[in-house]
Amino acid sequence: MLRLLQSKLAAVSLQSAPHARAAALTIASAQRRHITVPATLPRMRIGLHNLAPNAGSTKQVKRLGRGGSSGHGGTCGRGHKGQKARSGNGKPRRGFEGGQTPIHMLFPKRGFTNIFKKEYQVLNLDRLQHWVRLGRLDPTQPITMKHLQATRCVNNIKDGVKLLSQGYEHFKTKLTIEVSKASPGAMAAIEAAGGQVTCVYHNTLAMRALLHPEKFDKLPKFALPTNHKVLAWYSDPKNRGYLAPRDKFEPIEIKSREEKESA
Repeated sequence: MLRLLQSKLAAVSLQSAPHARAAALTIASAQRRHITVPATLPRMRIGLHNLAPNAGSTKQVKRLGRGGSSGHGGTCGRGHKGQKARSGNGKPRRGFEGGQTPIHMLFPKRGFTNIFKKEYQVLNLDRLQHWVRLGRLDPTQPITMKHLQATRCVNNIKDGVKLLSQGYEHFKTKLTIEVSKASPGAMAAIEAAGGQVTCVYHNTLAMRALLHPEKFDKLPKFALPTNHKVLAWYSDPKNRGYLAPRDKFEPIEIKSREEKESA
């Protein structure tokens, strides 16, 4: 390494004194940083007058309409006439079929998508009783939809939970539960066991705050229903709505299948 540096200094000594000093400083700094120094130092000072891009990194601009000898004269590489030869012709819009009637306009449509539809997760009484029997739910404490999701009794709650009466003959536990909606049979079975059902309305923000309160620095206030039909439903004592006065609650009478058929 020392011989290499000495040979480089001897080669640079033939240049002017400023160049020799600069070369010596370059070699010394490279030696301190353990950088491999090329065998021959550049003999030309780099400046704006001799800078150029690397070979193959750039290409010439395609100049159009500069005569036939340029290779792009006349039609400028667009061919003769047609949609692709016109100026200002950008990408066609989605569904455009060249001017003919597109397929989405050829056939009639039926029905519509209800943007106000609610998707409730179903919970039957037999599953609720099974979770209580396993000890996953504490019947001595009020059970909310957060407890149902935390114990995997109900999964993927989006708009709420609806309580149904399947397996009511096996339900014998006294408990207090809050859900979005409940069928009359489910409410009658829980109240017959000494329990209580309350149907509570939650919008998207309220449902997120109920299921994931850890995501909020400050919990928001739960909004009332904005639809007058929904407001009337949660204010009806027959539906056990949270806006209905409890002194007007009356026992729910469920008719058997034989009574319904005889009526």
